[in-house]
Amino acid sequence: MIRRWFTKKNKSMQPGLESHHTDSALSLCSNTMAEIDPVKEISHFKMRLKEFGVDFKHLVASTPQEIDDRHQAIQVAEEIAGDPDMRNYFLTWKRLPLLHNESTQHQKLTMKRQREYITALTLIFIENYHVLLQYVPGTGGKH
Repeated sequence: MIRRWFTKKNKSMQPGLESHHTDSALSLCSNTMAEIDPVKEISHFKMRLKEFGVDFKHLVASTPQEIDDRHQAIQVAEEIAGDPDMRNYFLTWKRLPLLHNESTQHQKLTMKRQREYITALTLIFIENYHVLLQYVPGTGGKH
């Protein structure tokens, strides 16, 4: 569905910009399920979304209505979070590293509409927000 559109030859990452995790994000992820404070987790998530230019209030409107579109967005977010190069690009440049194999107008338009939703899901997977993961369909609260 998507392919990497950058290679190590074309885009070299700046070594100082590779990791953008804060201490609070690491402490949120290292806690056990019994110690997690949902309020802190959501406020940290809101802060991270602002860094990516996404408003927490607009996430509901940007959530795809069709189940297939939602599952497609979850797959894209999991792929970005799982691939170190794509994750690095996402965290460094604050943009989605996507191109489509099938270049139909419908798919490009769908991915543009889902940009905020995919960005939010990718942050949830990368930062490993335990409380928010429970609300992502198909993950079972684990990632």
